[in-house]
Amino acid sequence: MKVIKKNVAIWAIAAVALGGFGNISAAQGFGSSTMNFLKIGVGARALGMGSAFTSIADNPSAVYWNAAGLRRLESSQAEFSHQSWYQDVNIENLYVAIPGNKISFGAGITYLNFGEIQSYDESGVQGEGLSMYNMAVSVSAAADLGEHVSVGVVAKYIEQSFDIVKGSAFAGDIGLMADWRGIQAGVSAVNIGGKVTYLAEKEDLPASFRAGISFRQFDGKALFSLDTHSPFGGSLSMHQGVEIDILDQLSARSGLSYQSGTPEGADAVSFNLGLGLRYGKGRFDYTFIPSDSYGSDAAHTFSISICW
Repeated sequence: MKVIKKNVAIWAIAAVALGGFGNISAAQGFGSSTMNFLKIGVGARALGMGSAFTSIADNPSAVYWNAAGLRRLESSQAEFSHQSWYQDVNIENLYVAIPGNKISFGAGITYLNFGEIQSYDESGVQGEGLSMYNMAVSVSAAADLGEHVSVGVVAKYIEQSFDIVKGSAFAGDIGLMADWRGIQAGVSAVNIGGKVTYLAEKEDLPASFRAGISFRQFDGKALFSLDTHSPFGGSLSMHQGVEIDILDQLSARSGLSYQSGTPEGADAVSFNLGLGLRYGKGRFDYTFIPSDSYGSDAAHTFSISICW
């Protein structure tokens, strides 16, 4: 009986926690899938541009956005990012990219920790703490299909733990990137795989399709991008980003995301702001995402990267 009560408590907590992801950034897409932490974008630079990064993907976070972008890297890079979300929930990401003559490689890990959550029985008596976390480990490779076209693939292991209840799955991504007369285009299909099994229950992964274009203007000092993200079983969202090089070492960014047809029947709009600082072989990026009408707290993302 105690085990049953504990499982019920874990599932109740999990439902509340996962439901919160839809509130934090409505423009990331609603759906009926599990493992929703996979919808959370990676890297302060990409988030600062409103998640319109599918056709850019020119840093280690390409493993998440579009693995074909690994072929655009000229040197090995590593990027660590920390994302401070609502109610003390933190997300840590570490991604590494190593370009090669014919094949480029990448790897990454995402870890989301809810910390310890206090449990209670039906009488209100305090029980032991419950631990919850989400994790994804990815490896990727990319190659050229021609002078202006590249392809990338990703294999990932995903795990979600609600104390004694765990679910896991394997999934894959595939992406394409092309450039023509200064315009870059990219498409990617992500989180394609089998169902996640929790005890006797099976849930779908948050699979989605992304497409985007980007181009530079004003002697290359301004980068503009536009993305569409279409979750399988969710609503289409639009993402727009701008990055302007103010000085040789300083960049300013803004991003706008829009989605219609949310579960509440209202349109959702998210506006982000970011800064980037380059110094030698290092880079620091920061993005601020304001709180929204769905009750989510403001989010802060920091990224530090280095190349060699």
